[in-house]
Amino acid sequence: MNIIPDLTLALIQVVPFLVLVAGLNVIIFKPMLNYLHDRAAATVGAKHDAEALVKRSEGRLAEYEAQLAKVRSELTEYRAMLRKDAQKAHAHQVAEARSASEVQLHGALAAIQREAAVARKAVASMSKDLSSDIASSVLGRPVEST
Repeated sequence: MNIIPDLTLALIQVVPFLVLVAGLNVIIFKPMLNYLHDRAAATVGAKHDAEALVKRSEGRLAEYEAQLAKVRSELTEYRAMLRKDAQKAHAHQVAEARSASEVQLHGALAAIQREAAVARKAVASMSKDLSSDIASSVLGRPVEST
């Protein structure tokens, strides 16, 4: 058993190996490395594009939210104005109804007072007649009223 390798045999085996490596480099390794490089570039580029889109969409979202807040505040002001106008209209209607009811109430009180005066006169004359009749029936003779 010889420990020293045969140089010619080693050279003969190295030549096909180097030809095989050169062929594989041209056929497989370079296209594979180019493919991996392109894929990495596309992935990184897509990530950068996605980040740019996210930043742009965040900016637009902030603008949208600012406009939405502005519209909400305008809507709140508009509602407050409508509420104030409605309260004024309500107060005006209540005042008109109150004054109309006071007019009706004063008219009714005047009518009641007139009817009460007429009823007093009627009751007064009826009480005089009734008292004369009672006195006549108690005394047993006719009594003249004064």
